[in-house]
Amino acid sequence: RIQILFENVNEMRGLSVEQRYLFDLRGFIVLRKILSDDEVEAARNAITENLHRFHERKDELRNSRLDAFTGDKVRGRLDCGSMLRWEPPHCNIFRKFLALPSVVPVLNDLCGYGYRLDHLPLTILQYKSAEGFDLHGGNVDENGVWQQDISYDCRNSRISCNLANVSIQLDTTRSGDGGFVIVPGSHKSNFGLPPTLAACTSEEDYLVNPALNPGDILIFSEAATHGALPWKGEAECRRTVFYRFCPPNFGYGRGYLGNFEDIMTELTPPQQAVLQPPFTNRLDRLEIQNDMTVTVNKRSEKKKTFDKEVFGCDYF
Repeated sequence: RIQILFENVNEMRGLSVEQRYLFDLRGFIVLRKILSDDEVEAARNAITENLHRFHERKDELRNSRLDAFTGDKVRGRLDCGSMLRWEPPHCNIFRKFLALPSVVPVLNDLCGYGYRLDHLPLTILQYKSAEGFDLHGGNVDENGVWQQDISYDCRNSRISCNLANVSIQLDTTRSGDGGFVIVPGSHKSNFGLPPTLAACTSEEDYLVNPALNPGDILIFSEAATHGALPWKGEAECRRTVFYRFCPPNFGYGRGYLGNFEDIMTELTPPQQAVLQPPFTNRLDRLEIQNDMTVTVNKRSEKKKTFDKEVFGCDYF
């Protein structure tokens, strides 16, 4: 009976039984070879043509304070978050990343139907010997306080991930190359990260540096403790694109405020759907289905008319 239950669940949702188990266990999964070689190359070329738009993290803006993550202590990470507005054709691939057919069903499982983009997309460049990022995130902070805004939960076989990071890989990472690292299972930890583990001075083996290939997509809960070690891989620069998503009525960042109106008509319906502001599904929210159609979770016209009479506006 249990086996039949899980098979039925898998038919309705995007995560396989194996993926669901691993995400709940570890706080991350890797979707292999989601992007074609042409899509990887398009993203790489777009970055090369827009290198002048990247900004280096220097001085107090550096992400690393602890020796294990500081690299040469000089070079900082390069960041750019304006890809959706780059000149065509360079913006096109990053707009496409907003709603990938292989990723949408997974996010429907992790964040719920009607999920939305939270934080603006971010592309990072990490050159050799440049700083990484101290370990951060976690189900609880260093004082043991629960971090609801990025929290993870699973009840009655339903995952609720309040902030999921979709990390698109454009270069090869072998385990041990540096770059992204994570403490598996920390998305459910009830204790703050001890200083010795944060500084990587413990003899315990607790960090995972996943092996990744161009076109792979790493998805992890921001409630998992994670960071980045200095880059020493084969590529001169590690290029990664982050899209962070949350449930429909959650909002961590403020980037959605007045930021998308001018480009909405240039986007597909699924891309438009993920750029909605936070509000609950039953108030006419657009929802991307697993087959990439977009439906509306309709509120009755009588209720909307009553809202208008009571509040003087379309919705309460």
